[in-house]
Amino acid sequence: MGLQLIFVVETNKKCKSDWIYIKDTIDRFYQYDQAQVKFSVVYMDGKGKYKSKEKEISGLISQYAAGNKSNQSHIICCFDCDDYDNKPEDADFLKNVKKYCKEKGYDFVWFCKDIERVYLGKKIEDCQKKKESAMFKAKKLIDVVEESKLNVNNYQGNASNIMLVISKYLSHK
Repeated sequence: MGLQLIFVVETNKKCKSDWIYIKDTIDRFYQYDQAQVKFSVVYMDGKGKYKSKEKEISGLISQYAAGNKSNQSHIICCFDCDDYDNKPEDADFLKNVKKYCKEKGYDFVWFCKDIERVYLGKKIEDCQKKKESAMFKAKKLIDVVEESKLNVNNYQGNASNIMLVISKYLSHK
């Protein structure tokens, strides 16, 4: 039986920055059989577009199931918290997307306040995100990221729940 983890991320196909941080996290902290685990990425090209990706997600699930009926797919939606603590619209967005994920049976991953602050410790301008993520990968900066910052239950600055979610599916090294 194979396992497909479908990561739905905010960035676009051209930038791919979110996936770089997520894949480095998986490679550093988890062990898995590459023949049994498939990673797929759905790029939202903007956080508000998550509902428009259902068809693409369904297609990935169907394709993977076609290979072997016992193959399983799990969807992990990843969102930045943005200014949830002082902008009611950001807090409402998170509440709504969390509810959506629960209704769909998807896992909900959050990054406070955004993925760059979790992995780099600072805010990055949109035009620099691709370059910064490439540098993060090239310099193997995942090695200096504190694991404890990726295992957090409640929203807090420069932290995420990503490892709490991934640990449901993969074995920690």
